[in-house]
Amino acid sequence: MKKNLLALLGITFLTFTSIYSITQNTLASSKQQSIVKKISAGKDKNFNYYELVKKDGSVDFVSEVNAKYPKTHLLPFIKDNNTGLNIKQKINDDGTIHVKYDGNSNLKNNFQNAVAAWNKLDVIKFKMVDDSSATVDVHGNSNAKEDANNPDYEKGNLGDTNNYVDYDSSTALADGTKMNYISKSDIVLYSGIAKASDNNKDHVIIHELGHALGFDDLYGQKNRGLVMFSTSPIGSVLLNHLGSSEKISLQHYYQ
Repeated sequence: MKKNLLALLGITFLTFTSIYSITQNTLASSKQQSIVKKISAGKDKNFNYYELVKKDGSVDFVSEVNAKYPKTHLLPFIKDNNTGLNIKQKINDDGTIHVKYDGNSNLKNNFQNAVAAWNKLDVIKFKMVDDSSATVDVHGNSNAKEDANNPDYEKGNLGDTNNYVDYDSSTALADGTKMNYISKSDIVLYSGIAKASDNNKDHVIIHELGHALGFDDLYGQKNRGLVMFSTSPIGSVLLNHLGSSEKISLQHYYQ
């Protein structure tokens, strides 16, 4: 996962690029091709860890979620490098954040699942629209040519998010902390996501919508059970659960 900072038209906006990748080399493992042994590599309260040994002697690593979930804690938001302020979406007059999907129709149901997952927390509300009122645009690429046309694309990436920040627009939280508003978010889902399971597709889109809301990437083993963890291997059965950590974080930054 990386973040690039790019000027847009040289004025008042800044782009944060956050790229989500699911390790491609475990795809064969998920299909149980040439696997001769599954060896436990340990577990914690969030995941079981396994090594999958193949006939050629190579080893793939895979994780499977347990039922338990990390304890509640406030999750980090993306900071604008120019102002040092956290960023978040501005709520529309109708009390929602407008989001639009276009592109690969095979991903539309997964997009709807991801929107429903965030809305279920009952803090912010995404409203799916088909017009220019959307401040979050999600596009599903259909082929490798589309992928190559995106300057942020790197082999193995499944999605990325660009947040454009309006420096002339800011807000203050209840504790006095100032934040910048995001004026526009563009999410791209790359064509390689078609090889993943619906569980993994949902996960990638939930993750990218999290970046559009302002959530930063998480690293370290203690955060593996959270949706904003930076990477996950294809073939893992991912929890895709948004719980108290995300809810409390949204309440802190949005209410």
